[in-house]
Amino acid sequence: MDAATIVKRVRALTGVTRKELAKLAGLSPSTIGRIEQGALDPTWGTLSRILEATGYRINGDAVVSAGDPTAITAARPVLEALLAPVTAALTGALAPTEGNQPTASSVVNQWLGRWARAGWLSERADADDVVSVAVAAGNASKIARRNVARRNVAAPDGWRALAQRLGEENIDYAVSGLIAARPDRATATAVSPVIYVDDPSLAVTRLCLEEVAAGRGVLLIAPGGDELARVETDGGIRFVSRAQGVLDAFAGSGREPDKAEDTLRSLLAVSA
Repeated sequence: MDAATIVKRVRALTGVTRKELAKLAGLSPSTIGRIEQGALDPTWGTLSRILEATGYRINGDAVVSAGDPTAITAARPVLEALLAPVTAALTGALAPTEGNQPTASSVVNQWLGRWARAGWLSERADADDVVSVAVAAGNASKIARRNVARRNVAAPDGWRALAQRLGEENIDYAVSGLIAARPDRATATAVSPVIYVDDPSLAVTRLCLEEVAAGRGVLLIAPGGDELARVETDGGIRFVSRAQGVLDAFAGSGREPDKAEDTLRSLLAVSA
């Protein structure tokens, strides 16, 4: 696969313009254009900057998500600052400056820096910009591509009963995905969420759970970062924050990302 095809696929997958891609990668729009047109054969270093800036990697003849959970770690405070009942200025709360870093991780600050260059974290940022950040974070950290332990298990009595059993066995867990972002998360049942647990294999053994094929049942997945450190209890069930939940939905498969955008826009409208 040549460089022109790679860059075109990255833009198609991310939905960004040449100008936005150039700013994300720290390149000029003309460089992106010349690569796409086949007029410039970039060095591997330049191509790597484009892939890293958008959270993708090459897998054979395909361009796929890097499965990098740090992108969601970076995006979460962006959403939390807007969804929480606070009025801090977006750039003041989130800009990766020396005296006000949301995390010590240089990788997280790289994500924030890229999104700031693209104009998504400016003082004039609107709902579309926030959605752009969420989409970018979700694309870069697709759940299916994360290099963490996971098990798909049957939940004949529903995910809520499964979560309660995890709690009864003193297994640290947190329910994520769209359900965690919904206002009725304490009572909703007709979903198949993602559930973070420290050790999915141990959970399967201790609860004598039946494993099922990928894409079926409920996914138990090990955290890739601090997903279990910011748990909210609602209706006796432990959930990740609404920001984490909606970002994990953007990182999901099928129609989850589309539903996530609708949910995020609704949450932003309520918080406005």
